[in-house]
Amino acid sequence: MKNLLIVFVIFFVFQSCEENHPMATKLCDCYTQLHRANAESEINFWTDSCSSLYVGILNNLEKNLSEKNRFNKAYRRCQ
Repeated sequence: MKNLLIVFVIFFVFQSCEENHPMATKLCDCYTQLHRANAESEINFWTDSCSSLYVGILNNLEKNLSEKNRFNKAYRRCQ
């Protein structure tokens, strides 16, 4: 029983690590900066930057469905 629990924990750790995606992290960090912005010029800058980044990521992942799905899962986790 103890061995089964250890196997389950190891599987869960590897599964969790796989859900990270560098592009999703970058986009989430961008939106964090947007939410921290105070001045209107900063808000406008980060809004444009995050929107451009998101469109660029979607265009980059357009032909790779499995990578796009991995990105979407990671992005949903950080929202």
